[in-house]
Formats: sequence, structure tokens, C-alpha cells
Amino acid sequence: MLLLSALVIATASACEISAGEIDPTLVPLDAELLCNDCELVHVNSVIDSNTVETSIGEIEMYGAYVVDQPADCAEEAEVRLRELSGSALRIKQGPIDSVRSQPNHYYLFTEEGESIEERLISEGLALAWTHDGEYLGWLIFLDAVARRDERGCLWHDYQAFQHGEPNEFRIPGLPDRAS
Repeated sequence: MLLLSALVIATASACEISAGEIDPTLVPLDAELLCNDCELVHVNSVIDSNTVETSIGEIEMYGAYVVDQPADCAEEAEVRLRELSGSALRIKQGPIDSVRSQPNHYYLFTEEGESIEERLISEGLALAWTHDGEYLGWLIFLDAVARRDERGCLWHDYQAFQHGEPNEFRIPGLPDRAS
């Protein structure tokens, strides 16, 4: 029993790695979230950096979100979402029992099945949703690597949350704090 306890403690200690200690060489280069058989929907328009109007109505990204500040970064994320969305998206429903109460949150994939949230987070254009979800661990890891490598407009020469959240910060899909 003592040996088992020591093994558990040693394993737990080894797993405590901060974002600054992440070694991206440990991640296979071809590691991607793919969903080639997810439902395909037509894209009518990209409403904002988090929301797409589709043939089934407005849908929001589940695994990632874009903050409104800095505004130029939100605009860049919207342009990238538009590029990745094209004329059709593959979608996968986010968890039903989530803290996000609206049913219109989906994981978004390109028509070819590549994760849009994964791309936006890796490129430093979006933050990982850290409360729940099927791909939670992977997206948080990608977020930490993007932050460490100062990728994209969120992290390049601008540590968005180094001194706390911007006043306009709001997580899409959750009620505004002022409400």
C-alpha cells in the first residue's frame, strides 16, 4: 500500500506542469481534432467572431471564444472564422449539461473536417473554453502553447490577461456580469 501511495504522489507531481514548461515537441505534428462525418450545414454568413448564421440558424463556437477587446484582434478572428467557414461547416453539438444554457453551441469544423476552434486557439485568435467539453484538455493545452509562444494578436507583444481581465470582457453564451 505504501508503494502504491508513493507511485500516486510521484505521478501527480510529474503531471503538475505550468504553461511555461510545456514542450510542444511532445505533441505529434499531425495531432488534430477531426470530424469528417459530422453534420454538414450551409453557412449563410459570419455574424461576429463567435457566431455563424447557418442553414439551421445561428450557432456559436463551443470549444473556444473570442473576447471583444482588443477590437482589432476580434476583427482578425472574425476574418479568420469567415475564411475557415467558407460556404459550409461541419458541426458537433457541445455538451447538453454545460454551464452554457443555450442549445446553439457547437464544435465547428471546416467542410474537410478540421477543427476551427483548434485553429483559432493555436493561431492566438481565440481563447479555450475552460469549463467543460469533450476536447477540454487538448484545447487548454493549445491555448497555453499559443500564450507561451506569443502567437497571434492575443499574445504577440500583448499579454491580454497579465494584469486582469479587460473591463469589456464577457464570455459568449453566459449572462453579462452586470445583469
